[in-house]
Amino acid sequence: GHEVTTVEGLAAPDGTLSPVQRAFAECHGLQCGFCTPGFLCTVTALLRDNPTPGEEEVIEGLSGNLCRCTGYQNIVKAVHRAAEILAEER
Repeated sequence: GHEVTTVEGLAAPDGTLSPVQRAFAECHGLQCGFCTPGFLCTVTALLRDNPTPGEEEVIEGLSGNLCRCTGYQNIVKAVHRAAEILAEER
């Protein structure tokens, strides 16, 4: 009775990227691709539940995902940018 959304389900049916996907591309938050699907799904859920997270909430929200390629700065920027995009679209 549960619904599961994979990274492939984040884009619109016509292929338009979600706000989170666009923000990750815009802020260079995409790395080698190994961790990217997890980050995209995690951030989508984080912003669904908390549309305006503070810095500590973002860091806590990302804490379950590991990336070996980066220091997370651009990923954190992407979360804040995605929140801005979502707010603009409301």
